[in-house]
Formats: sequence, C-alpha cells, structure tokens
Amino acid sequence: MKKIVTSLVLLLAMSMSASVIHAQKSSDEVLFTVDGTPVTKGEFLYVYQKNNPSKKNDMSRESLQEYLDLYINFKLKVAEAHALHIDTTRKVREELDKYGDQLIKSNFDKEVLEPAIRKHYERMKTERMVYHVMQGLGASSTAEDSAKALMQISEAWQAVQDGTAFETVATNYSTDPNAEKSGGRVGWVTGFSIPDMHFEDMTFETPIGKVSPIFETKYGYHYLTVKEERPSSGKVKVQHILVKVPQAANPEAEAKAKMRADSIYNLLRSGAQTFDALVELSDDQTTAQRGGHLDWFGVGKMVAPFEAAAFALKNPGDISEPVRTSYGWHIIRLEEKQGLGSFEEVSPDIKNRIERSSQYTDLRNDYVNQVRERYKFSEYPENKNAVIAVLDSNFINNSWNADMAKGMDQPIFAIGDKTFTQDDFAITLQVKQRAFRDKNIENKANKIYQQAFENMLIEYDMSQRNIDFSRLMQEYRDGIPLFALLEEKVWTAAAKDTAGLEAFYEAHKTDYMWEERVAATIYNCADAATAKSVRKLVKKNTADSLILAKINTDSVQRVTIQSGKFLPGQNTNVDNMNKKPGTSDDILNASGNITFVKLHNVVPAQPKTLAEARGYVISDYQDQLEKNWIASLRKKYPVQVNELVFNSMVQ
Repeated sequence: MKKIVTSLVLLLAMSMSASVIHAQKSSDEVLFTVDGTPVTKGEFLYVYQKNNPSKKNDMSRESLQEYLDLYINFKLKVAEAHALHIDTTRKVREELDKYGDQLIKSNFDKEVLEPAIRKHYERMKTERMVYHVMQGLGASSTAEDSAKALMQISEAWQAVQDGTAFETVATNYSTDPNAEKSGGRVGWVTGFSIPDMHFEDMTFETPIGKVSPIFETKYGYHYLTVKEERPSSGKVKVQHILVKVPQAANPEAEAKAKMRADSIYNLLRSGAQTFDALVELSDDQTTAQRGGHLDWFGVGKMVAPFEAAAFALKNPGDISEPVRTSYGWHIIRLEEKQGLGSFEEVSPDIKNRIERSSQYTDLRNDYVNQVRERYKFSEYPENKNAVIAVLDSNFINNSWNADMAKGMDQPIFAIGDKTFTQDDFAITLQVKQRAFRDKNIENKANKIYQQAFENMLIEYDMSQRNIDFSRLMQEYRDGIPLFALLEEKVWTAAAKDTAGLEAFYEAHKTDYMWEERVAATIYNCADAATAKSVRKLVKKNTADSLILAKINTDSVQRVTIQSGKFLPGQNTNVDNMNKKPGTSDDILNASGNITFVKLHNVVPAQPKTLAEARGYVISDYQDQLEKNWIASLRKKYPVQVNELVFNSMVQ
C-alpha cells in the first residue's frame, strides 16, 4: 500500500511539474515580432489583463484582436524611440533613472531590507553579556600593522582554546583600554547597541558559553564570548545628579566627593528637598540646564555601573544610592520605563537606523557580490578608465556633455546577456553629474559608476527571478522614451503646426458644427421700475453700452445685460420665447428682481470657427498625425503575427 501511495505521489508530482513546464513554455511563445524583436504571449496577456480590468476575463477574438492592434502600434512607436536614441537624451534619462532607481530600491528593500529589519527586531528581544579580546587598528595602520595585530589576536585566541581563562587573556592581550580593569567585559548587548554591525552579528551568532572565531571590525581584530542571555530590559528615561571626581583625585578629594553625594542623597531620601530642586547642584552642566533629564536609552548606551543602577530601579520616582562611574558619583531618578514595542511600532525606527548606517551599504554590497557570483560576469576597468580620461573641469562644474566620449562603445562590464558600454557610462556621467559634489574628477566619476554598477546588477538579478518586476521595469524603459517621442511627433507638433492645423480644420470643419441657435439679449433689472426704464430704451434700439451707462449711476448696479447665441436648454427664459423674435414679458425672479429677454433672430446650424473649436480640432489633428505616423512605422518596421499562438488565447 505504501509503495502504491508513493508511486501516486511521484506521478502527481511529475504531472504537476510537466504542467508547470508546459505553462512556462506556453507563456514564452512568441506572439508577434516588430522588426525582428519578439513579444511573447505571456507579455501580451500580462499587459492585456493589467490595462483592461473590465475585460480581464474577456478572451474573445474581437477583444483580443482590438488590443493586439493597439499593442503592435505601441511596440512600433517603442522601436522608433529606440532607433532615434530618445532614451539617451538628458531629460528622458533623468526620468528613467528617477523611476528606475525608485523601483529598484523599493524591490531591494522588500527583498533584503525587510528581512534585516525583522532580524534586528528579533535580536532586540534579548540581551547578551559579552566579553571580547581586541587588537586595535587605526585609520593610518599599514598592512604590516594589520598582519602583526592578526598574529597577536591569533595567539590570544589559541590561549583561550588551550584553557586559559578568557578574562586573563583579555587582560594580558587586549588593546581595549578597559580590558585591564574589566577582563574584556563589553556589557549587555542587544540590537543596535553596538556601533559596528559585524560585532553585533558575531554576538548573536556565537552560542552562549562558546568563543567566536576571529573577526574584523572598523576598530581592528576581535574575538568574543557570550556569558549569558536574558530577555530585553527595554529602555528607561531618567534624571541624574553628578558629583564629579577628577581622574587623578587623591583619597581626600574622593572622600569629599562621596560625602557630598551622600548628603544630596540623604536630602532626597528624607523628603527635605525634591530632585528638581537639587539638580542645580549637579556638576553635569549640560543636563542640569534640562533638569537633569536624559534621553531614553537601552542597554549598551551608558557606562556599565550607571546602566545597571538605572535599570535596577523599579518604579517611576525611585532614586538610586550614589553610583560610582569613571565620571564621579551619580544619583539617578527613574522617570519612565518602557518595554520593547511591537514589530509594527519599532520597525520604522529600525529601518531608518539601518538606512542611515553603513549596514545599508553592506547589505547592497553583499547582494551585488552574490549576483556577480551567480551569473556570468566580466568587467573591463581599462575601458572605464578610458572614459574617465576624457572628463574635464566641465564635469566638476556639472556641465560636461557625453558627446565628448562619442564613438567610445567598448564594454565596461557585462552580466548575463546585458552589457554596460562606454557610451552608457558617458550618458550616465552626464545625467548624474549633479548628484555628487566632489571636486576630484576620478572620485566623482567612480561614485557615479559604482551606483550605476550596483543598480544594473540588482536590476538584472531581480528581473531574472521576478517576472512582475521585469515587466514593470520594461514598461518604464519603453514608456518614458515613447512619451517624449509622442510629445515631439504628435502633441506639440499639432499645437505648433499652424498651417497644418488650419488645413485640417478646413478639410473637416463640418465635423465641428453648431446646432441651430438663437441670438438673444437677457436684461436682469433690480426692480419693476428699472425694468420699465430699460424696456423703453430697448424699444428705441439703444445700444446696450449706453443702457448700462444711463441706468447704472452712482456706482449702483441696477441692470446687467447678457448677449449671445444660445443653444436649446442653455437658458430657460430664452427657450420660452420658442424661437420667435421679439421681447418677452417681465419675469419676476425669486430674489425680487425682474428679467426680460429680447430674441433677435434664429441662427441656422453652421460650422464653428477654428477659434471656437480649437481644442477639439487640435485633439483630432493629433489623432490624424499619430495615424499617419503609425502607417509610416508599419512600412518601416515589419510586423509578423503568429496566428497559431493568437488562436491559442481565444476562448
């Protein structure tokens, strides 16, 4: 029975696998080509369903054919845009880079940054007691210094492996200035409490009670051990009073400082004075001016004795006994205590901290290095340097033009089937030169190159693994240059081509007709007496301008006049004249004023003037220009449709 079930499972798996392979092959079938460039069935269906939500499930021949014609026209225009190198113009490249960079960052953050945020949050749930041994290196350290430090840390690491107590080795070998007194104690470490991510990583990757391998940070070489682990202590907000003790204080000065700290503490404990009243006695003038208040802090942010005393306080208002640190004696008052928030509450802050730290750069570098190893990659630094060699002071002044590198088309790097050429680099330098303020040509160029290099590798990898990302990137790369070309060939051209627009209007002016209208004048009068006076003037064929001047005196508006040609339904009072010339009776309005209408004549249907129909004419002229353009593109770029593949979509 077990063998039968196993066989059925295998058969089902093979069947599903075959179905997936068939579906993949089916979507990869070429539906049509434009000048030899293929468009797959999968691409067409993706765009069809995305851009036609109301017809998403309409797979009728009529609907598919209608959209196929539109999509072929789109691809013809894209082919022309690429042929004219529209995508190399500064304006278009800036748009492409803007949206492309945003999309790459958005997907990179979703795939790489979000897991890193989750990792840090999980770390923040616990705290680890860490000791370390260090051989420090400075910014000016040489390769020889590094080799010597590595040899010494290796000896120290081996001593621990041979059974020497960790604290003893730290005291004897470590260059950490605190090691002699602390035995290498770093303290409690949690997420983001150490300013070096490599150290934090090793802290949480090392099992409790074990010793880590040797690792390098920006401070030098280390290895560490984790003594114990506990749940997160959260963070606290405290006030403090400091009684300072000089570094080289003698016993008398030490005792005097302790006595002063004790007296302050006793005043607080007895209730004779409040903390706020005594904080002015603090030798920490910076915090004393703020009432002794410190910002919220968690473990690893304060010196160990201060941290331990602060977190030992249980309730708001509790006050510690004087605590000795390297600065002197502290008296600490707990204001608030807060546990670790939910992931939703904390993640925005974690994200911000990662992006502002070197870790974000490290995440990108690690990702890019993995991409280089995953795909066929090659780089030609000499070709990059050849482009940098033609840069001049204009590049520093942000006015360099890529034409200075015209004719340079050698590859700089290649990933899979994509190649970044000298020409690509030159255009990138032109577009991105304002993004960096370096005064050194080579440094500025290399920063621009590094950014382009990373983005191209990230884009390539995501495009290989994420079809939706690939398609969206392609939409940007096709759509933005096409928009610029349409603006040039159709939209702007139609508005600026006065002669062409007039000729188009003359040929099609019967398409822009006025319906039958009536010419009328509407008189709105303040009251019946005013209406009577106006009516007399109208009867004498007095000009409207004279009527206004005669009736509206002393800046009081007693009559308004509206003249024009009215369509049916445009004005009820005019409609009530039933197209009969003459003057209407007085019409009493709800506001108390009086209206009457004089209908002059019926205006027969006639073409609108170009000025009256300009917006409609321009729109139609644009459509005509686009149709003519597409017709010329169909002659220029051959289109071949695979009817068998098309028919396979019809349902």
